[in-house]
This record gives sequence, C-alpha cells and structure tokens, in this order.
Amino acid sequence: MFLVVAAGAGAGVACRSSSETPDAPHSDIDAQVDARQVVDPDDGAPMRGPCLNNLGTGLTTEFGRLDGYLVSIVQPGAHGCNGDQNHVHLQVRALNETYDIAVNVGGESGSDDVHTLAADVTLGAPWTEGWHTGNTVLNDYPSTEKVHSTDLPLETRATITSEISADLATANHISVFATGYGTDGAHLVHREGNGHDGMIVTRPLSTVSHARYFSFSDQTF
Repeated sequence: MFLVVAAGAGAGVACRSSSETPDAPHSDIDAQVDARQVVDPDDGAPMRGPCLNNLGTGLTTEFGRLDGYLVSIVQPGAHGCNGDQNHVHLQVRALNETYDIAVNVGGESGSDDVHTLAADVTLGAPWTEGWHTGNTVLNDYPSTEKVHSTDLPLETRATITSEISADLATANHISVFATGYGTDGAHLVHREGNGHDGMIVTRPLSTVSHARYFSFSDQTF
C-alpha cells in the first residue's frame, strides 16, 4: 500500500523535443543547484531545466500520488508556467511527461494563513514512477501521519516559500500526494480530510524520507 507513516512528527507535460523552445527559468534554483550542497546518494543528482508551458495528459481529477522527478520550481509571482501569487508550482516529470503541482504558500485572499510542518517519514510502498490513485494511496494527517493541526505552526508566505525551496534544493526523485485539477496538473497539496490529505515527500528512495505537511488557519484536525 502507498501508506506513509510519520517517524518524528510533533499545481503532464509531453517530453520536450529538440525543436521546442523552453520558457525562461523562473527561480534561482531552476537552472542549477549549488554544487556545495550534499546530494543524497540514494536520490541522485537533481535534474533541473527551464519550466514548460506544454504539459502532459496522464493525470485524473481524483486524489492520488505522483511519483516522478522534480525538474523545475516556479516561484510565487512568476509569469508563465502557471505562476501566480499564492502558490509555488512544482514541475514533475513522470513517464516522459511533465506535470504542474500547485502548492499553497498563502490564502487565495492574499492573506498569510498557511500552516506547515516538516517531518521524517517512512514510505509504506516503494516509489514507482507515475500517477497512482485508489484506496492504496489514501493519506490522512491525524490517522496515517499522526499529525494534528496544533503541530503545524502558522508561517508567512515568504517563509514557507523559502522552506519549500530548501526542502527541494537537491531533490531528484519526489512523491506528491495531491488532487488532480485536470489531466496536466494537481493541487490541494494540504489537509483536505477523508483520506485526501496532500503533502510533498522528498528522498522517497531512502529508508527515512522527508515530508512537508500543509493546512489552513480555519482547519482543525
């Protein structure tokens, strides 16, 4: 089963052809990763490139887990590549297509009302490239993660953006629990309830992986 157990808790793109012109990078960590940072030998060296506007068609509009390779990060306020003020957009390549994952760093009203927590976790099933749905990927913060709303501190969007960037600075393989908004991307990477809680998991090939949880100020669980 695609279960994730906490071990210390307290928005597809066709593969670009050589003739396709990519969009310009939208963050200082899109193009390259600081070589001085330690790369997890299980994860491998990160593969970054310019973000793309042509996305794949392999997702469904249901809750699932996307296992793939992080290839680009679009910071809040960027133009193009689905950039907007309230999300960090991750571009994840899986089975030769790239998908958009929209991660809230602030409320839609422009307020700073997102809570977040990072913790070590153990994936209950191996990372398998692709989009996985069904009962085997159900994820619930309080029951499967043992994480509650009081564990997640409120942070500003600037701080959350910085923390996500730090989490992903050397990430290669990635798993994202989210709900598809279409065939080309997913969102709701936060507490939703009913087994549909989204989160970002890095180092998914390691014995101990790293998860980041998200919720909003009006959510109690």
